[in-house]
Amino acid sequence: MQQKTPYPEGTNQNPGASAIGHLARLHDLHDYKVAHGEPHVRGWHVKTADGREAGKVDDLIVDTEAMQVRYLDVELDKKTFKLDEDRHVLLPIRDARLDDDEDEVVLGAMTADQLTALPPYRPGDAIASGAMPPPRAEDTQQFYGKRGGTGGVQRMTLSEEEMRVGKREKQAGEVDVHKSVESEHVSKRVPVSHEEVSVERQPVSGDTPRAGSRIAEDEVRIPVSAEEAVVEKRTVPKEEVVIRKKQVQGEQNVEADLKKERVDVDRSGGAKDQDKRRH
Repeated sequence: MQQKTPYPEGTNQNPGASAIGHLARLHDLHDYKVAHGEPHVRGWHVKTADGREAGKVDDLIVDTEAMQVRYLDVELDKKTFKLDEDRHVLLPIRDARLDDDEDEVVLGAMTADQLTALPPYRPGDAIASGAMPPPRAEDTQQFYGKRGGTGGVQRMTLSEEEMRVGKREKQAGEVDVHKSVESEHVSKRVPVSHEEVSVERQPVSGDTPRAGSRIAEDEVRIPVSAEEAVVEKRTVPKEEVVIRKKQVQGEQNVEADLKKERVDVDRSGGAKDQDKRRH
């Protein structure tokens, strides 16, 4: 019996894309989770029908349109298959089932050789949707068996507050520029001149009397002049004050309390979870 290939050759030639169409790794879907009450098989060991260790479930491949698990991303066991490096393959759930008692995935009709014959898959490579028909209801029922499950996933939206800081202009104050008058006492020495009267007496020579000579009272007035300092004040411009304003860039620390939602996963019984968060 020739094993069907769950995705076409060459789908790992486009690294960097984790989904094409409606298929994506659950690890990359931040707002998806395994439906409540469904077995979460990530981290479970994969065994062959005869009990040989085949690998471990690294992730689930989800059809985001049908909200169903389509494939298991299985990391093959290096020791069992004598591998030199890590190797992943995509295992359709129609070719496996859950163990009734242990947290293990058991291969159905697929042999270990057929498992290793599947094309290598690297997490993050493109996944071709439509490469294999969606699992039928009986395939899903067979996969979960007594564990019960529908292969469903749920979408959960997580919200958080973000701080958006804007700016608005406000009056921070004002600058009042005014001038006042103050008096300063100034002293300056200025040279000035004045007239003085000197009286000089000289004897009269000769014995001949002069006309008009008589004895009487007489008075002579001589005007005397003097310079005085005259203060004259005038206004002279000395300097001018230019008033302008400019913008200066600075920083202001803004603080706020933000709310965010988080997911708490409650497990019961033997349920295991290897939930990862991608940053």
